[in-house]
Amino acid sequence: MNNRVTTNKWLFASVAINLLFVGALLGEWVNQTRRAPPPMHWATGELDESTRSSMRTMLMQQAPAARALRRDIKVIDQRLMAVVRAEDIDTAELTAILSDRQAKQAQYQALLQASMESILPALTPPQREAVLRRMLMDGQARHAAHPKRGGEHRDHPRPEARPAPPR
Repeated sequence: MNNRVTTNKWLFASVAINLLFVGALLGEWVNQTRRAPPPMHWATGELDESTRSSMRTMLMQQAPAARALRRDIKVIDQRLMAVVRAEDIDTAELTAILSDRQAKQAQYQALLQASMESILPALTPPQREAVLRRMLMDGQARHAAHPKRGGEHRDHPRPEARPAPPR
């Protein structure tokens, strides 16, 4: 009986240590997924890590303004959706909201341009080209086409996959 109690204590201690270890791993994984990506990571993704880290300080200065502008644009978009979903559309409100959105988008674009003006001179010509290429992709798909789609992107469905128009 004494041997059994000792075995149970060791088993309990082993399970407790394993649970702590798994908890720590899961906590780190969840913490990494919640971290905000670095500023303009979508444009600087093709650069090496050392170059990205050197640019990070320049971009971090503009990050609060960019976040505020994106937040403002999101609020405007929510207002726009509310107006569009209304039974009777208020054209004056629609015009005002679209004007607000255009002004915020212009401010955001000016901030992006200022970011580019601070980043590009510090890069080599191939790095500048890579950053600019990613920025100019604009509305295009930023991921590779699935091999089973025959080179087509998921953003562009095949004609036979589109629903027929209503009759």
